[in-house]
Amino acid sequence: MPRRTHYSPCIDRVIICALYHEGRRLRRPMTTLVNELLTSCLRDTESWSIATKQMNIPAQGNTPQAASKG
Repeated sequence: MPRRTHYSPCIDRVIICALYHEGRRLRRPMTTLVNELLTSCLRDTESWSIATKQMNIPAQGNTPQAASKG
């Protein structure tokens, strides 16, 4: 079965650099750090509610990747 494609935004290099250094400082993978930062910013928004309904995820929950890690 073909893999579904998703939008992949081009993120400014300075943001990637800051995420890299913050991830190293906290000893966390960048993807984990990004998921935590974006989840904390978006969780209480209408867009988060819409997205969780579309993906059948409990509204107060984390992203599927974050939830499975603990």
